Amino acid sequence: MSAEVFPAKAATKDGQPIKFQDKTFLVIDDVAGMRSSMRITISTLGGVRIDMAGNGIEAMNRLEQRTYDIILCDYDLGDGKDGQQLLEEIKRRKLIKHSTIFMMVTAERGYEKVVSAVELAPDDYLIKPFAGEVLLLRLERLVQKKAYFLPVYELMDKQDYRRAIQVCDLLLQTPGQHLIDLLRLKAEICMTLGDYAKARTLYEQVIAIREIPWARMGLAKSLFQQNNFGDAADIFQRIADANPNYMEAYDWLAKSHTAAGDEQAAQAALTAATGKSPRTLHRRKTLGEIAYRNDDLETAQNSYEAVLEFGKNSTFTSPEDYANLSRVFIDKGECDRAMTIMKDARKVFKNSPESLLHGAAMDSLAYEKAGDREAAEAELRKALAYFDLNESRPGRVSLDLGRACFQLGEEEAGKKIVQDFIKNNHDDKNIHRHAEDMFRKIGMHDKGKEIIRDSSRVVVTLNNQAVRLAQAGDLKGSVDLLMQAVAEYQENTVIVLNAAHAILAYMQAQGWNEELSQAARDYLATVKSRDPDNRKYLVLIQMYKDVALQYGLKT
Repeated sequence: MSAEVFPAKAATKDGQPIKFQDKTFLVIDDVAGMRSSMRITISTLGGVRIDMAGNGIEAMNRLEQRTYDIILCDYDLGDGKDGQQLLEEIKRRKLIKHSTIFMMVTAERGYEKVVSAVELAPDDYLIKPFAGEVLLLRLERLVQKKAYFLPVYELMDKQDYRRAIQVCDLLLQTPGQHLIDLLRLKAEICMTLGDYAKARTLYEQVIAIREIPWARMGLAKSLFQQNNFGDAADIFQRIADANPNYMEAYDWLAKSHTAAGDEQAAQAALTAATGKSPRTLHRRKTLGEIAYRNDDLETAQNSYEAVLEFGKNSTFTSPEDYANLSRVFIDKGECDRAMTIMKDARKVFKNSPESLLHGAAMDSLAYEKAGDREAAEAELRKALAYFDLNESRPGRVSLDLGRACFQLGEEEAGKKIVQDFIKNNHDDKNIHRHAEDMFRKIGMHDKGKEIIRDSSRVVVTLNNQAVRLAQAGDLKGSVDLLMQAVAEYQENTVIVLNAAHAILAYMQAQGWNEELSQAARDYLATVKSRDPDNRKYLVLIQMYKDVALQYGLKT
């Protein structure tokens, strides 16, 4: 790459010059000399607000602190994530706006094959070495394109997806060269809102114009979300076969197999993916979970060890990751190693409440496995005390604690812990799979299935009762019942959302109520903190705005 000075002649669509001095830049490259050279090149464009990052961790830290208009990222970042993996992590964590330009810089001549086969693609890429004039021309084109989509992007950033679709429809009346991009954007919004049938139609429109892997991927996802797991798996498999580096296809192939009940096939798909991309933590963790349920303890151990190794000194690991590995060692009878892992967790997380809870639960299981019942009971008492003190019971700790209770003869305590856990996650099939596996491993398969079924039925019955009250015209009765349910099942996202929905329906019919509206806002804020992309949450946010507008109130 050369750093010659040249006239900054780039202009927007309306002829106004692009003011790069107003843009914020982030350069991500593991070579200091390349970062310096890139800074000089950007300066020749007029850019002055330029930050640097030498690896993925530094980049994530930067992005957590501020937003950028333009990101230039090298594909090869040395050890750790490559540029493509970093981009996918950034987008998953929503650390950039939709209007941000992300350009990949690479010496890999074959990168075009990579980028053509990924769904979360950069806006553009440059092959090194390149002249500054080339960068200018690329940025000019991207700034103009982002400006074209800006009205949609701004609404998406505000999670106002209904209006975003309306703007897409207006743009689709005269799409020009952006037809495929518009169809893709509208399809993605439809997927976000849960309108899978419409999304499927849009992806099929794209495929009719041009065969593109991401369009096939979107089509398969829409089928998966409509519970058509077999056809979805077939498409995901074909995508992976045709595009071996399309990692997300393997992830969704595994999801489809799991949903269809074939966890051996799911494990095979993830094993293939980790062979190609070994450092992706969420995939390694999922492989560990599935291998553990398949009783493949060696693969589970390797996967969980990789999570801790590749996630070292990052924000992407938690005490539960240590507990997952400890659980494998317990089942293998390597109890000392199991306890050493949890000792490490307490050090890494500086005896956080979460690490203390996980540690005591796993140590109880390890001592019980080793035959030291007295020590196991002492650790169980500690774990139960930590459990009562923790308002949030993270991850699978409830199942580990329940298992310890059952194995040490505290059946009623264990039953209540698992019942509460299932009631707060009554519609989460993955958690049900974990619970069934736990009961199977301790010889309580039939009894465990009964506990899971009955616990889920309690919440489903309550939900149905609230629906019947609403259908009978007793909207306030429905609200009262669901608000009582939230007080009892605070961790149950479905119940929290249903309570918010009931309140909004009541106010829509009976008038604005400040106390109830505050409760609805609190419920929606709770869900946003847990799952900001929850589809029902997004619909209810819009419903809240509509009800407020109905009564002349601003939100």
